[in-house]
Amino acid sequence: MENKIIIYGFGKLSQQISQVLSQKNYTLLIVEQDEELAQKAKSRGFETKSISLMDDDNLRSLDIEKNIKAFFCMSFNKNENLFVTLSARNLNKDLKIITVSFSKNDNKAILLAGADKVINPYEIGALRIFRQLHKPLILDMLDNILFSESNIEVTEITIQKGSIFDGVYLKEISLAKKYNLIIIGIQDKEIDDRFIFFSSGINHKIDYGDTLVVLGYSHDLKTFKKIAQDI
Repeated sequence: MENKIIIYGFGKLSQQISQVLSQKNYTLLIVEQDEELAQKAKSRGFETKSISLMDDDNLRSLDIEKNIKAFFCMSFNKNENLFVTLSARNLNKDLKIITVSFSKNDNKAILLAGADKVINPYEIGALRIFRQLHKPLILDMLDNILFSESNIEVTEITIQKGSIFDGVYLKEISLAKKYNLIIIGIQDKEIDDRFIFFSSGINHKIDYGDTLVVLGYSHDLKTFKKIAQDI
């Protein structure tokens, strides 16, 4: 199932994430050992499993080796997050793994264990406060796009080798007219995962492995993703 997401742990942050993802029509599986939290997930209509992922057999039972869009590792226990991230990465080299961290010192270890992204709620909170003070209109706009029930989305599209966009310069892509989309920017794998905003004026050459970040309606994004990744 291409849009299935697994969330390990159902604390407050996971509850907020699951609400947003369900509004965006993702199919969610919540894995939570705590019976009270597991019941809370069930009461909200989510498929739920009450198992520990410290056991590799339990992790394999989730079929993370195929057909999973992303895996969120959101346990309260940092050592558990580290172990489960490492185990999940060993089982699926291509799985997108997002792991929570409650300390900046733990970020590097989690990334080395195999996480693609690290979520630090304290850093996010501080950044939101800064943006609310200095750029409140932009923050409101992003909230409406990301956290409302509208079908406008921001998505990441990784360019495959042989794609029609492989070797093309960023400003040569006319997404607005042709696909009804807006390019926010590009992440370049060759220069330390640097994110280049389209508005920066840099006419970056797109190579396979680079990731475009694009804004638009769900159906337009789906069409464009198929074209961009078709080889």
